[in-house]
Amino acid sequence: MNMKALFSGVAIAIDDEVKAPTSNIVAILKQIKREGIPVVLYEELPSKKTIPHLKNLSFIILDWNLKRKVSKQLILPGVTLPSGITNEVIQDNIEFLKQVVKEVYCPIFIFTEEDVADIIAKLESEKLCVKDRPNNIFVKSKSQLKGSSRVFTEITKWLAKNPSVYVLKEWEREYQTSKRKLFADFQELSPLWPKIMWKTFQFDGDNKSLALGELISKNLHTRMTPFTFSDKILSKRGVAVQKKELRRVLEGEKYIINAGLHGDDLATGDFFKVSNNQGGNQTFSYYLNIRPQCDLLRESTVNDTELYCLKGRPVDEATLKNKKTGMFFDKGQFIEKVNHAVVPFLDDGVVFEFLFKDLKIKKWGALKSSRIGRLLPPHINRIQQKYAFYLQRQALPSTPNNAI
Repeated sequence: MNMKALFSGVAIAIDDEVKAPTSNIVAILKQIKREGIPVVLYEELPSKKTIPHLKNLSFIILDWNLKRKVSKQLILPGVTLPSGITNEVIQDNIEFLKQVVKEVYCPIFIFTEEDVADIIAKLESEKLCVKDRPNNIFVKSKSQLKGSSRVFTEITKWLAKNPSVYVLKEWEREYQTSKRKLFADFQELSPLWPKIMWKTFQFDGDNKSLALGELISKNLHTRMTPFTFSDKILSKRGVAVQKKELRRVLEGEKYIINAGLHGDDLATGDFFKVSNNQGGNQTFSYYLNIRPQCDLLRESTVNDTELYCLKGRPVDEATLKNKKTGMFFDKGQFIEKVNHAVVPFLDDGVVFEFLFKDLKIKKWGALKSSRIGRLLPPHINRIQQKYAFYLQRQALPSTPNNAI
């Protein structure tokens, strides 16, 4: 596996010695440029206005001790600048990194002359890194990176211990190739293809922006060749996965929280948590919209759009080993009855049961402020299909217990 190929694209290096020929950072950058990777140089931290434009970076290199450029005229006679790194410089670095992680997800390499352990401790205290867990920030001493290909040797070792960053870079490589194929193919069909499809969606009564986005996403996916991820990296034993962490990942695989959704974008799978106050006691009602997407998009007034909602309720997990509850868990599956569906994990890792016997019709305008997330395919499709089967079920006589 060629790890160097994963870092294709433009990088930036932020170091006040990038123009000093004999500096360690210049020696490090020579190794990177030797691979043909273009690097944009900064002698000081980029401005806040610049950070949103860094979204497509391959990686960032940051020196921890950026010496401040102070005009000699401003230094009083007999006064010298402190030789060590100041708290102000450190705080500027922290603020820069916090702004970056809001806008960009890419590897950040802090190559420094300062104490590596101190920097990592500071990053952890500022919640930019998690102790004893893989992180997308790699801190290394500059003196350990000098050599013909020392930079990529150390990055390869680090990447092998960071599955999230490794998968990101592998996916990015395939994504960029497929994106070029997609837009080149459609450009060849017609330079006006977006307008053609826009009118088609308008005629069909669709949400035009949503439909165009889905068209691009589906075509992009079909052009992405089968991925080949490294089993050596992803199967390698490392830090133990905690139960709560496992649940969070499984939730993220099937469910998007409301903060990641557009406020006016209603869809099949929208999940609502409605607060009820009765006698001073707060309770919650849960609803899952199963109405097909094509029906949701064809209503004349969005707020009057009717949602077909199944009522949901949290499951007492202590009952999951009791077959009488109808939610027995065995070999990775919930053994359900015909009149409900069970979905783990929603709303911060809770197991939910959705009941089929009482479908509620609710208006989007009344529920939209209570939406907490969206259940994604194929999980929402399974519930739709199971509910359709429930409506068409044939009644059969029950078998007496003493006959078995």
